[in-house]
Amino acid sequence: MLAVCLIILCAVFLTSCGGANKDTQTLKAYEGGDFTITINPTWKILNQSDFYAEIPQETVVAFTTPEAYDGFFINVNVIREDLKQEVSTIDYARANINLSGQNLTDYEKIQEAKIDLNGTASLIHIFQARLNPAEKLIRFVQLYATKGNYGYIVTGGMLPDTLKEIRDEVGTVVTSFRLK
Repeated sequence: MLAVCLIILCAVFLTSCGGANKDTQTLKAYEGGDFTITINPTWKILNQSDFYAEIPQETVVAFTTPEAYDGFFINVNVIREDLKQEVSTIDYARANINLSGQNLTDYEKIQEAKIDLNGTASLIHIFQARLNPAEKLIRFVQLYATKGNYGYIVTGGMLPDTLKEIRDEVGTVVTSFRLK
């Protein structure tokens, strides 16, 4: 439940930090210490020192686009949480997917698919939900990974009616995440 709340809080609070870019750009690698992810070079990189106080400390980095799409700022964030014990990536993904369905308002699963992360099976989870009934409906794309006693959740957030090319770009960024 903590992970679900952290992810949603990041997506909601980061909406004031960036926006959507309709131009397709060549992606570039971002090195995050123990992971890499490719991002559009026009996106703003927000490190922990740039975050508002409301952003959970488990958020390692966030990326936002320079313009809003219908008043909502699209973003991708990476959360790393300490786990009490090692768990498989699939078990971690399933637990987080189940928590999303139980704890979010107007949760609707759109798609779930297996993905290969350098030989480790994971899940990509696409869904729509609200943090609470007063919030806008948001479309999320999530990817899960584990390494040792750390769990990683990579989340892209956008409005449900975001243009397909932008949704695809967010999906590409999220699924480019790799642990070192």
